[in-house]
Amino acid sequence: MPKNPFQYGSELGAEHLIDRQREVAEVVDTIKESGKLFLVGPRRYGKTSILAAAQQKAEADGAVVLRFDAEAFPSIEALVKAALAQATEKLGGGITKASDSVRQFFKSLKPQINYSLTDQTISAEIGVATDPTNQPEQIPLLVDLLHGIEKLATKAKVPVGFIIDEFQQIIVAGGEQAEAQIRAAIQQHKHIGYIFAGSKTRLLADMTGNPSRPFYHLGERRFITAIPREDFSPALKANFASGKIKATDEAIEMIQDLAEDVPYNVQRLAHACWDHTEAIKLTEEQVQQSLEFLLKEDNTWYTQLWNQLTTVQKTALIYSIKANGTGLQSKAVIRAAGITSSSMQRALESLQEKEILRAEEKLGEMRLRLIDPFFSHWLRRIGVL
Repeated sequence: MPKNPFQYGSELGAEHLIDRQREVAEVVDTIKESGKLFLVGPRRYGKTSILAAAQQKAEADGAVVLRFDAEAFPSIEALVKAALAQATEKLGGGITKASDSVRQFFKSLKPQINYSLTDQTISAEIGVATDPTNQPEQIPLLVDLLHGIEKLATKAKVPVGFIIDEFQQIIVAGGEQAEAQIRAAIQQHKHIGYIFAGSKTRLLADMTGNPSRPFYHLGERRFITAIPREDFSPALKANFASGKIKATDEAIEMIQDLAEDVPYNVQRLAHACWDHTEAIKLTEEQVQQSLEFLLKEDNTWYTQLWNQLTTVQKTALIYSIKANGTGLQSKAVIRAAGITSSSMQRALESLQEKEILRAEEKLGEMRLRLIDPFFSHWLRRIGVL
């Protein structure tokens, strides 16, 4: 049996992406043209893989790309140090050539660049003292970093991209002045392509679409949506066929229905079908059996997630699923749920903060959806739905 072609849970290479060529090309063009792009998409929709594929393509074309995930760093200062080290390595010519340019271009940060002979890596320290518990105080460090990278990019004479995934973490941590300070810096820059990506769709949509906020009209916006079935279905069938498994049209549709078209969940369920289908034909029954396997595998996690919720939050979640995420403040839903309108509102907000639900706007209608659609199937399995 060939290797399972359905990959999930890690960055996918460009060759594994389905129907994301437009988004990848837009990121690459932003880097080459020193533009600014906000890439917004829910978790599990492949945003990080788009960024990885775009970095791969841009670097193959001669660009230098600095890419970071804001959630990977405990503070803005830690992100600044990591970016300073990467900029030194990729734009400063490495540790042997970088000392003078780094000291010159990042003078306000008072940088110290270190090289480890053991693992041959570059790290950076900064000599500016800040309160580690005061994140807004660290925003000027990020601003100084970006100014320094702009100077290095000018000298490098090649396209330079600066990508921050989960960018909203910086804005939330940095406070209300963070947006204005960052905009004031990057709107001056002519040699860096900025890509700010994030999964908090409502927050980022407001940040970039509200005329009263600093990032309004700062750059282009691209919203990541579900992969159209007319593109996804043939790819799924072709991948099963590579293992000599004939997937019926009904089985392919069932995979996407159960996963609610969330790319990560589609891939994960298809992966389970590949591993647990011994026959040469994939049917709806075998898809259901594969889903049951995943629910058993995640039972401990789902149990912990469910048990941490209050009674009101559980009620709000149940009725959100029953009502397909709409009309949750209507008299009929409130009466059926047996809680007050204000309690429902607070519970729904907390479920979004816990990243169990997310808001989705489609054709002018707002609805709440589970971030993990398999959670609803587990709730049905234990009898609460």
